Amino acid sequence: MLSDHRVELAQPCLVGVEAVAISSARSFPRHAHDQFGLGIMRTGGHLSWSACGQVEAGRGDVIAVSPDEIHDGAPIGGARTWEMIFVEPATVASMVGKSAANRELGFAARRAPLLQANLEHALRALQDRDSAAAEEALTALLSDALMQSRRAGGRSPSRATVLVMDRIRDQPEAPPSLDEVAGLMGMHRTGALRRFRKEVGATPHDYAMQRRLRLARRALSEGSTPADVAADLGFADQSHLTRAFARQFGLPPGRYRSGGHYRSRLEDSSWGK
Repeated sequence: MLSDHRVELAQPCLVGVEAVAISSARSFPRHAHDQFGLGIMRTGGHLSWSACGQVEAGRGDVIAVSPDEIHDGAPIGGARTWEMIFVEPATVASMVGKSAANRELGFAARRAPLLQANLEHALRALQDRDSAAAEEALTALLSDALMQSRRAGGRSPSRATVLVMDRIRDQPEAPPSLDEVAGLMGMHRTGALRRFRKEVGATPHDYAMQRRLRLARRALSEGSTPADVAADLGFADQSHLTRAFARQFGLPPGRYRSGGHYRSRLEDSSWGK
């Protein structure tokens, strides 16, 4: 079955802020972002596993994700369209206070008229490249969204799992083998794999991959070429980076680096395979 997939990146007008519009019938595998993400479902429906559990979002719902929060996404009944604003924690801190950058958004999908109105204002200002209006709207949006949020760390993984996460963060270009994971956690391979997945929401291999891809996204946004990023982060080659990057972010690294529009029609609507 052919799947129509379109991505549009807005030209940035504020440091640490990205806006993206996506229309897709594809499913995205479990992954995480470095930024806070707030968006709105325009059409269709969306099913997502997140730190809040399994949630559904429909037309008009506000959707949200916190930094480092593992989540996925699948369509309900066909293609869906949504718009997202991603904000770096440092930018959140400058807009609404340092403590806010250490909080988590307390929801994954919600019917929230006030948040929706602030989102619409922020999206319109970002599309118009009106930095003053965008900063004002984002400050109001983030303040409201984080007001009732919980501090990060409420569901902290065990020390054994943290050791593996730290190892991956220290050497993302050389992911640990399952034997090394088991050794760090002081458990048998199967027990280590089961605990890590339960506490993190992804296997060590998948967590390492999405960590590398987030570093790749940052390097590309700073001007690095896909070839250099692939080499620096331990991908087998540039094609390996391209396939993995597209599965996680919805567009290939070269197109992400240049910005603008991306559209494809490919067999199989699932990227999770």
